[in-house]
Amino acid sequence: MKRREFLKGALAAGATATGVAAVGGLFIPFAEAVEVPSFSFAHLSDLHLDVRGESTWQHREKSVPLFIESLRQVVRLPRLNFIVFGGDQVHYGPNDKESLVVFQQWIKQLRMPIYILLGNTEVSPINGVSGLGREDYLKAWSGNGLRPGRSSWAFDPVRGVRIIGWDVTVDGKPYGEATPEGMAWLEKELAASKDRKLVVLITHQLLLPTTERDTEPLWSIWMVRNHARVRELLNKHRNVRLVISGHHHVCRVQTEGRITYVADPATVTYPCAFRLFSISREGIHLSLVRPDDRDAVERARQLLVSDPYAKIYDPADPAKAAEFSAGLEARDREAKIRL
Repeated sequence: MKRREFLKGALAAGATATGVAAVGGLFIPFAEAVEVPSFSFAHLSDLHLDVRGESTWQHREKSVPLFIESLRQVVRLPRLNFIVFGGDQVHYGPNDKESLVVFQQWIKQLRMPIYILLGNTEVSPINGVSGLGREDYLKAWSGNGLRPGRSSWAFDPVRGVRIIGWDVTVDGKPYGEATPEGMAWLEKELAASKDRKLVVLITHQLLLPTTERDTEPLWSIWMVRNHARVRELLNKHRNVRLVISGHHHVCRVQTEGRITYVADPATVTYPCAFRLFSISREGIHLSLVRPDDRDAVERARQLLVSDPYAKIYDPADPAKAAEFSAGLEARDREAKIRL
């Protein structure tokens, strides 16, 4: 089936379906919500597209089908205002050029604004093996928030709301870091958004640990190194209420002060889901959307718990890594931020 026919068919199916496979929900309240027009968006992160790839703790052998399945779910949702791809769209290595072609061809069929962040795989080419690097991706994704020489972006999806996509990647490294130039850019953007009722910040690497292990050397790779300093800056702005990240491939929702920090899962790693964000006059509703392919999801779970990654999380019971990845609490899977 051709891409256009596939997406049209999925959209038609969605018009008559009772709903997609949304799991759980969180609702984040804030008093200014009554002044914000309703809108919704999806955050898809860590696709790790790798044609002919081999699976590790990431089910990269099925990275392309899982990506297409996510798009099937996207077009079955009520009309979204935009989509954010949160980094690591393409896995580094010998197949990156072909994998980028796959990504580009499929997103062309989405009839909505698309914004893209770089991830560590896009800025860490393997010498002598990878065909693409940072500037190649900035050029390929120019117009989707990015452009050559610019890897951070901001826009207003509706009146009174600012969405900020902030690049914290470090060339050649898995961890993130807020450089002095990056901090100055963010501070300027936050100051310019002081009249907005809601500011949402999106990064690839984490600004708040999802587990105590994220503070240990072996797992600090998931973090922005100077994350505490960044959070101090965010706390100075009362309209910053939501921070969204990927990279760790886990579902975690935590509130620190006024700000809710959301770690979103990967489509390529168990539970192979993405997050839907719906903002209304009551607040912000978060929900996971999972694929219909249960066999692929189960295989992804098996890969995860049998990998050394799982033993780092819990040496005594590696299977608990799957619970962590899918969300330890109901709030991690679905939540509402109420008035």
